[in-house]
Amino acid sequence: MPHGIMFHHFSDDKHRPGQGAISGDQLARLIEFIGRDRILSAEEWFTLACRDELKDDDLCLTFDDALLCQFEVAEPVLRSYSISALWFIYSSVVSGGVEMLEVYRNFRTMCFASVDDFNDSFLYAIEHSTHRDQVRLALQDYDSQTYLAEFPFYSNNDRKFRYLRDVALDNRHYNKLMNSLISSHGIDIEKLSEDLWMQKYHIKSLHDSGHIIGLHSHTHPTTMASLNPEEQEFEYGTNFEILTEITGAPPKVMSHPCNSYNDVTLNILRKMDIKIGFCSNMSKPNLKELECPREDHANVMDAMKS
Repeated sequence: MPHGIMFHHFSDDKHRPGQGAISGDQLARLIEFIGRDRILSAEEWFTLACRDELKDDDLCLTFDDALLCQFEVAEPVLRSYSISALWFIYSSVVSGGVEMLEVYRNFRTMCFASVDDFNDSFLYAIEHSTHRDQVRLALQDYDSQTYLAEFPFYSNNDRKFRYLRDVALDNRHYNKLMNSLISSHGIDIEKLSEDLWMQKYHIKSLHDSGHIIGLHSHTHPTTMASLNPEEQEFEYGTNFEILTEITGAPPKVMSHPCNSYNDVTLNILRKMDIKIGFCSNMSKPNLKELECPREDHANVMDAMKS
């Protein structure tokens, strides 16, 4: 079926390698593996998707989260292949804000030898916190075989961590635990925030070069579907206004942060005249319903090894 390939993190001498990050050379090899001729330009993909004229082999490349490593590592590779892509931007960070989701990931990368080491420290912190009983109760409903099973590249510990973050704890308690861990390592938020996100001029440069800029919410909630309608309208309405101001063109595409959405989300997006929405997996091939499938690049990388 036609689908997007989803990318997040890239690494080079400036941007640290971490879980899921690939180099520019690896991106080039991936493009060669899937076939350059299969990859449509961003505009061609959008036009054919709106017309329901995509062919089964058609692909597009997509980038989530407005990460500076994408612009500095991936964009030059795309340029060398004359590929334009779809970039889904959450807008708080390109407007001078700091979102802790990416800061916490950078903390894991900088301060722990492996993701498993971080997960062990996080679980230890919970066991010695006032949230221990709350988390133990929530874990009674946790099933490592079914939770996030559509993302096979996650380890059991990855799934458990995301369950604790998104289900067992609310944002305030999760942030408190993470900030305590950061403090115990003697590092501050400002240091962890350096060189994480693009600025407005990067977004404008991508737009002017023929790439398509799309919505990804304002603050990147990990559980958008849990927000009430007013909160969801704020997330996407603010995102829409800021990206329109940056590029001069109202966005027509989007991707769902952490694959979280519901009927409220879809209705908000339809009212905003968003034409194409992307999921984070291959389970719902419904281009007309804002649920275009995407394959995570990690799955493609695994296929390259076999």
